[in-house]
Amino acid sequence: MSASPEQIRSTADSYIAALTAGDLEAVMALYAEDATVEDPVGNGTVHEGKAAIREFYSSVVAMKIDGEVLEARVCGNDLLFNFEITTHFGEGAKATINVWDLMTHDEQGKVASMRAYWTPENMS
Repeated sequence: MSASPEQIRSTADSYIAALTAGDLEAVMALYAEDATVEDPVGNGTVHEGKAAIREFYSSVVAMKIDGEVLEARVCGNDLLFNFEITTHFGEGAKATINVWDLMTHDEQGKVASMRAYWTPENMS
């Protein structure tokens, strides 16, 4: 049985909550064992499998991040959502980025692939 649209939609909120909490285990709980992550799309690197994904996110969750989901759409097993995160570097320095993520979910509702769409032009 497939995950419901509501379950799939909730992934966006869970993802941003895990990032802002710095909770690596909560991020990893969203992903299937054989998932892939391409962040950003087009950079030539695809993280394959949970070990590679864990390594990628370990540096992300180490940062102080605020964020919010701006918009989300579910079509079948795909979740497309737009969010904005602000990374704080101390001494008042920060960077904000606007991102669109496309997450494809497996039959158990786990993220099978995540592709993040952003470029340096999306940062301020």
